[in-house]
Amino acid sequence: MDFSILVNNAEYVLIIGGIVAIAWFLEKLLKPVPVVGTPASILAKIISFFGFFVGIILIITGAAAWQTHAPQVDIYTIYMLIIAGVILILRPIKDFPWAALLGLIAGGLCAGAVYFFFPLPETVLGIASIWVYLIIFLIPAVIVYMVFKFIEDVFKLIGTLLASKPVTLIVGFVCIAQGILLLLDKNLFTILLA
Repeated sequence: MDFSILVNNAEYVLIIGGIVAIAWFLEKLLKPVPVVGTPASILAKIISFFGFFVGIILIITGAAAWQTHAPQVDIYTIYMLIIAGVILILRPIKDFPWAALLGLIAGGLCAGAVYFFFPLPETVLGIASIWVYLIIFLIPAVIVYMVFKFIEDVFKLIGTLLASKPVTLIVGFVCIAQGILLLLDKNLFTILLA
């Protein structure tokens, strides 16, 4: 696929990503204001809901700029796109029980494959076949759960660190600043590192 439209508009993607990252902060700022507080709170929740998808767009933009060696997008902006995208993606998925879901799927597929392709007789070695199907379900389910539980905990730890409020606030403001400076043909990182 051609992602040149995202790469050519990387500064706008950065600004949108930054706004989504700090949406919770904007909600906290505007919530006490009498007239603006409630609509701002609702808008911030809607923006946060789309954060996962904005994170995917940020990562795609960063990867496409990296792959095409786009001259208008420097390496620091690519890193910023990818880091902000990972933060926005990890925020909602760090609390989902992926290991349990994958364990259920693996156990169900194994038990279903045996049931449909190799049906068991009424009893197997004097044990009702329902118990054999249950064992066929549980063994792969528990193994897959245990393997992916470790991976899930690692992602949860990384997500807790990266998606913490101070980190998202800093990354969000840096994204917005870099995006605005890119619109002005400047670069935050060359200013800071010069």
